[in-house]
Amino acid sequence: MQAYKNKGFWIGLIAFFFILLLGVNNHIPASLLELNGSSFETNKGIQYIDSRSAWFVLAVLILMAIWWATEALPVAITSLLPLALFPLLDVTSFQSAADPYANKNIYLFLGGFILALGIERSGLHKRIALMMISAIGSSGERLIGGFMLVAALLSMFVMNTSTTLMLLPIGLAVCTVIAKTTPGISSIQRKNFDTALMLGIAYAATIGGMSTIIGTAPNIVFVTFMSETYGVEIDFLSWMKVGVPVSILMLISAWIILAKYIFPTNFISSNETRTQLNNMVGELGPIKKDEIKIACVFGLAVIAWMTSRVVRTKLGIGLEDAGIAIIVAILLFIIPSSKNNKDLMEWSETSKLPWGLLLLFGGGLSLAAQVSSTGLGIWIGQGLTILKDVEPIILIFAIATLIIFLTEMTSNVATTSTFLPVIGSLAIALGVVPVSLTIPVCLAASCAFMLPVATPPNAIVYGSGKFTIATMMRAGFFINIVGILVVTLMSYYLAPLVF
Repeated sequence: MQAYKNKGFWIGLIAFFFILLLGVNNHIPASLLELNGSSFETNKGIQYIDSRSAWFVLAVLILMAIWWATEALPVAITSLLPLALFPLLDVTSFQSAADPYANKNIYLFLGGFILALGIERSGLHKRIALMMISAIGSSGERLIGGFMLVAALLSMFVMNTSTTLMLLPIGLAVCTVIAKTTPGISSIQRKNFDTALMLGIAYAATIGGMSTIIGTAPNIVFVTFMSETYGVEIDFLSWMKVGVPVSILMLISAWIILAKYIFPTNFISSNETRTQLNNMVGELGPIKKDEIKIACVFGLAVIAWMTSRVVRTKLGIGLEDAGIAIIVAILLFIIPSSKNNKDLMEWSETSKLPWGLLLLFGGGLSLAAQVSSTGLGIWIGQGLTILKDVEPIILIFAIATLIIFLTEMTSNVATTSTFLPVIGSLAIALGVVPVSLTIPVCLAASCAFMLPVATPPNAIVYGSGKFTIATMMRAGFFINIVGILVVTLMSYYLAPLVF
């Protein structure tokens, strides 16, 4: 166990037992004592504040937050703590603690992951990427923009890690071609192009995931939290009404910052460069039957997600986004492949699924459920009413700033899971529409652009050796600032209108 992880392990345990003892000895703050036994209403009906259990849940929350932040234990293992501790502390039954681990949105993410694996297995994503880049790229700026557009579009439905891994070798090949075939390009321009392209791929893969519910993990956590806690149902299309504008603004801003200001790349690529790109497309050969089949299944899934609300309303069919994802996943195991007498998807491929991430969802949701049901959220909200005179847009700005810089060093899912119950309670206490304060937590958690450790895409492109950490921090800082502004404005003005 590394030193900082070891420290995190013991700090978490000490904090846990200290808070636990406060609850056992009934050291209850006056704000909670006054509320003890009083009732409050949630989307699950009337609940009663239990000060003792609230203390115990707070102890578990602090323990999980510290262990998540320091990775004292594997993140997925820390996510199992609610199953072990809530029944042990008599906060709730094991079944009640376990129910959130089977939330419908976890299956939405599972089905989306399997679909993404199917796309990767067929090679369709690589063909789409090369064709788009070949069509768009005619200058340094346009090539970078083309790669970023492809990365963003793919990561709407494919994991940003997979998108980055797929585009990285293509990007490195283009860097080599540019260096060899572009006459008159200076060493500074070549260095700028290499850096901007690598960072652009990583940043765009992260930004694109913000567009859809299944694009990135914090989105799923947020949608599920809003449903479980406030009864607010957010479907695939509704999310895109907010997610797509955020992604578009972030993507354009990131491209301008990278390609025009920090790493200017205003050279024109040669005919040889364009020929090389066309050759890379030609090497793939004619489109394969499996690619066509996957494209059809993918198109079917997108259409179903976009129209599910209309279908439910008009036809009375119980078609939900999670159900669509599972149906599509099952289809991939039924439709035969054109190769080796197998199906489009084999079970062995599912070893690549991020199973630990699904446990992380469940752990965060189980924790949030008990924060709500014991009244801890009400207590936290009461304690934060000192902020009642602060303008909502200033609060949103402060939340976005805190989360964006915090998520540079912590898991975005863990950060989202930890802060949503707290910020949601604050919103209720202040009489603000909860989505206005909770959605910036979700969106900001995806804006990690400064450090290689912040997200897998950052780490992957850093491994290319094309830039230093200091360079990434400089570029990422400016994009973080844009992220704070975009998240603040969209959360304050757009999100309440949509949700």
